[in-house]
Amino acid sequence: MQMNYQSQLMCTINYLSFAMDDARLFLDTHPDCQEALEYFNDTMNIRNKAVEEYTSKFGPISSYNVNVCDGWSWTECPLPWNGGM
Repeated sequence: MQMNYQSQLMCTINYLSFAMDDARLFLDTHPDCQEALEYFNDTMNIRNKAVEEYTSKFGPISSYNVNVCDGWSWTECPLPWNGGM
């Protein structure tokens, strides 16, 4: 069950990341579009919460999410090619 939730959360993060990339490309050509700015900001906030939840339950997604107060934990979780997400 936990692995299923971990995979589901990672899929959510990937979907949100794609949506942010798509919105960013639109904003490159329409920088004054308030609706797109709000969409990007809302999506970013939801993604940040999902990344925070993932990191707290399963470890950092990238080295940018390492909490250095506890040491260098990036290498403690299985890497993707070793069965990690």
